[in-house]
Amino acid sequence: MGWHIATVAVLILLIAFAISAVVLSVMILSRGKLYQRLSPETRPRRWVLISVLVLFAIFVISISVWAMWPDALVSRVLLGAFGVAFFVVGLTIRLLTEKVDAYVERRGWQLR
Repeated sequence: MGWHIATVAVLILLIAFAISAVVLSVMILSRGKLYQRLSPETRPRRWVLISVLVLFAIFVISISVWAMWPDALVSRVLLGAFGVAFFVVGLTIRLLTEKVDAYVERRGWQLR
């Protein structure tokens, strides 16, 4: 393939960052030791972590399919789904945080 060592190193570094971000998010969502060590006001909102993890999963699936079959209809549909999900999550986090927080609290779910 002719990949340079720097390209492979950057790719390995990005994969390591992705794995560590997912592991940390799952540790926080499962209310493990890391979650208990955080003070309640510094804990991230659970719905934000869940939405970002879902967005990351859609990204990984769509990019993987696109890398294998770049001109296939399924890759274009998945990239479109990722674009829509990215827009919805970004809009929700940017503009609708207070409304989602109020909904979560009204339902009796734990916010953080």
